[in-house]
Amino acid sequence: MSNALQLVLSNPNPGMEAEFNEWYAGSHMQHGVETPGVLSGQRFRRVPGPWPVGKHDYMIIWELDDPAYTLAELAKVKGTDEMPISPAINMDTVQPPTMWRRAEVLSAARIVSDSTSRQTLVFGLYNAAAGEDEAFAGFFLNGGLVKLADLPGVLSAQYLTLADEQIRGNCRKYPHGLLLELHDEVQALAALKDVIANLPHADAERWMAIVFRPLGRRTTSLDFGGHA
Repeated sequence: MSNALQLVLSNPNPGMEAEFNEWYAGSHMQHGVETPGVLSGQRFRRVPGPWPVGKHDYMIIWELDDPAYTLAELAKVKGTDEMPISPAINMDTVQPPTMWRRAEVLSAARIVSDSTSRQTLVFGLYNAAAGEDEAFAGFFLNGGLVKLADLPGVLSAQYLTLADEQIRGNCRKYPHGLLLELHDEVQALAALKDVIANLPHADAERWMAIVFRPLGRRTTSLDFGGHA
C-alpha cells in the first residue's frame, strides 16, 4: 500500500479535450507509472455533486511511497522526451497536491470487494477553523472516519494531509484532505450531503468536495510491460 497520493486536478485547453484525454490516458500515464517512486495511476472525471467544487473537471491519482524521492525523480523528466507535456493541458490551472495518507477506514463492503481500482470518489479539500487544526484532524482520527465509512453507499474513508514537498504553491491553500470511495453513488451522496458540509472544526468558507467517476482502471508499470 502506498504511503502518499498526488491528486492532480486539471483541465484541457479550450477545444482540445480529445487530445487532452488521449495524451493523459496514453503516453502520460505510461511515463508517469514508469517514473521511479510512482506505484500506480488512475484517472477520473468530475460529475455534478451537492457541494462547492472549484474549477477542475479532471483528476488523476498517482500513488507514491516517498513524496520527496518521487517528486525529485519527476522533476528530472517532466517536459523532456521522457515525459513530454501536451499543449492540450491548461497548465495555468493545474493543482497537484501531494498528500500523506494519515488514516483509512474500510467498510465491510470494501473489505470483501475488489480494491485494485477505485470506484466513484468524493475528494474533499479543507481548511480548519482558526486555531482548530488539531481538533479538525482529531475528528477524523478519533472516530470520524469510522462514521463516514459506515454511511450507506460508502466503501472507505481516508484522511490526508499535505506533504512538505509540493510542485506548486497553490496546493497549500487546503492543508487537509478527505477521500471517500463509493459503491452506490446515489445512496452515498444523499447520506453524505449534510455531513460533508458540516464537518466539526472546519472553516465554513474555505473548503470544497468534488465527485469524480473513474475514467479507467488503476494502472501500473506492468500494464506497459514494466516490472512491479
